[in-house]
Amino acid sequence: MNIDRNLLTEFLEKLMPSFSPRAEAFLKKATPADLQRVNFRYIFTIDGMTEISHLIEDFVVANRDMADMHVSFQAFSRFADQAERYMIIADAVKRLWLYGALDVPPPQLPRTTIVDTGNTPLERYWFVIAYGPGIHMTLLAEEVTSGDRLPEEPRLYEGIYTFDANLAYKVLSVLHLLFEEQIPAPIPPELIE
Repeated sequence: MNIDRNLLTEFLEKLMPSFSPRAEAFLKKATPADLQRVNFRYIFTIDGMTEISHLIEDFVVANRDMADMHVSFQAFSRFADQAERYMIIADAVKRLWLYGALDVPPPQLPRTTIVDTGNTPLERYWFVIAYGPGIHMTLLAEEVTSGDRLPEEPRLYEGIYTFDANLAYKVLSVLHLLFEEQIPAPIPPELIE
């Protein structure tokens, strides 16, 4: 794989202005039903990112065998805390793609493809994408670099959340372009419903 330019960053930068901002407090009240009708941009802490990731994951588990999932852990050393959860998720999805730098051995889960993003710009991204008939939830965020944070400030992520099927399709299309051999071309939304 040769990533000459950061396609995901360019894509995200073009999308951000079209989304209304939300604060992390929104997640305290948001339900999976809310996430089926609200699109927004944000800057979240790890806790906020984890909370919204879990909302998407729980929705997929509640709707078994309906969606594929694409999930970035940035580095597989961050997977251990989610291992039990992802055993359940791997059993509930049609297919699962896990992305991250191979800094530790990746998990062995059923119906799962491991995508090594080590030494690529994708190491900076946290994303959770659920895509299938009636399910098209996309959380896409880039980690705010340490140089852009205050010394005591925690890791932060800036990104978008959307339930728009066309945007999920476009993000998956970018991932397919970057990893053609591992990520199949997504089915267009009008054909997946």
